[in-house]
Amino acid sequence: MPTLLIVEDEAVLARNLAKLFTRQGFEVSHASGTTDAQRMAVTTPADVALLDLRLPDGSGLDLLDTLLATDPDLPVIMMTAFGTVADAVQAMQRGARDYVQKPFELDEIQLKVERALRSRRQRREISYYRERGAAAGTIIGDSPAAERLRTVVARIARMTAGPAAPAPTVLLLGETGSGKGHVARALHAAGRRNQGPFIEVNCTTLPDNLVEAELFGYEKGAFTDAKTARAGLLETADGGTLFLDEIGHISVALQSKFLNVIEEKVVRRVGATAARRVDVQIIAATNRDLEAAVRLGEFREDLFQRLSVAVIRIPPLRERPGDAVVLARGLLTDFCRRYGVPPRTLSPDAESSITRYPWPGNVRELANTMERVVLFSDEDPVTVDALGIGPGAATAARLAVVPSGEVQIDFPEGGLSLEAVERTLLIMALDKAAGNVSAAARLLGITRDTLRYRMEKYGLGE
Repeated sequence: MPTLLIVEDEAVLARNLAKLFTRQGFEVSHASGTTDAQRMAVTTPADVALLDLRLPDGSGLDLLDTLLATDPDLPVIMMTAFGTVADAVQAMQRGARDYVQKPFELDEIQLKVERALRSRRQRREISYYRERGAAAGTIIGDSPAAERLRTVVARIARMTAGPAAPAPTVLLLGETGSGKGHVARALHAAGRRNQGPFIEVNCTTLPDNLVEAELFGYEKGAFTDAKTARAGLLETADGGTLFLDEIGHISVALQSKFLNVIEEKVVRRVGATAARRVDVQIIAATNRDLEAAVRLGEFREDLFQRLSVAVIRIPPLRERPGDAVVLARGLLTDFCRRYGVPPRTLSPDAESSITRYPWPGNVRELANTMERVVLFSDEDPVTVDALGIGPGAATAARLAVVPSGEVQIDFPEGGLSLEAVERTLLIMALDKAAGNVSAAARLLGITRDTLRYRMEKYGLGE
């Protein structure tokens, strides 16, 4: 619910404004002078303030300075009587968003407040996504593997820093949930195109008959439903980065057209005769064995060779000792901020458990665990029980399928739970199916709904 502070000593006007904005869904606070307003600014922060320029116990201009010192982003609308417009202009120079001259229509003040609230929300969203972008541009971890990733990202950024320097196509390889998308954002943030858009596409989520239209766009009349022309994602990413996750799943027919984009940096919409030039860095990712796909004729060798110019292998979380705790702390802080709850910390035992646990779902599983802690537990510090990774979770189920089709299990010294085995099977099936839930369900001989239930049970988000 948005909050509104009204600072007005005329009781009738203040009452009418309070009724109006309460009906509009605001939580309204009223102060008749500067003393009450200063107290309310601290105890009940507002999203928007309506401030009278003339108050019985002080100047509205001085109060404006106080309010903005408390919250520099607070939109303040000055209410001024006839003859004091010059003071209102001075107030705007000192940081007020707008002013309205008395007597005014309620519709007029309502419109100004709604605009101010919308602007504040937009600024907050921009700030939030800038913070997320800055965080996404940072590879977190103290392990040698994390340091190597930071070094590679910095090197690629340094080599392509010039205004005319081409951006090499980068191929990210790694298990499901290992952080390929995060590394892609880090590459974008470090490069010269970081002020341009970052467009992310998961190729497994696009229907086969729509992939070409989505990526390349189409002209009006190109097919039955093409009522108007539309730019594709490659054009939308012009001046920035296009991240194609699970590129191993695009059709062989489309791979040829995509190869031309990489080599020539031109895009031809479906139904178009002319091509359009684009300045876009292409980052692709997959957990599929593309070399095997080439041998099977499911992936073009020339495209594979073109993608393999700059290959970055992202190690699974179990191969980055110590990074899990560092990541867990950051994720816990991020989710607390996102859900508006007080900051939390991890107990020493919880940190020890996080370090020992193998995280078969990688960073994605760790993120799901931290989010679940914030949503369902109020403990501070967070305990082992709140993590929900359960007894026996500190040991991994090592499974292998021998040529005869039998499953072999390598029991760790401390044994393992059936839950650990089931979780590992789910991870293996999802990896084999490149994250496709229906395909993974078929591999396991269960229904899609049953697999979704078990994924939710073990925190393995899609």
